Amino acid sequence: MEFLLVLFIFPVIVLVASIIGFFLSGRRWFVMPLVTFVVFTILTFTVFNESFVIWVIVYIILSVIVSFPMKFIKK
Repeated sequence: MEFLLVLFIFPVIVLVASIIGFFLSGRRWFVMPLVTFVVFTILTFTVFNESFVIWVIVYIILSVIVSFPMKFIKK
């Protein structure tokens, strides 16, 4: 079950949250990567183990990849 969360469900959640968060945060591209970092860091120490930190970095990069170009697309 954790395998499905890490590889399929969490990336989809990050993609959708980054798009929605970009519009809700007043079009600031850096807000959702910060929120992603905070949420997944909390999950690392409460639900998963310390090896999940690698996935946290991957999700932050994914959030930046989605949020930053939306800044230029919206202009």
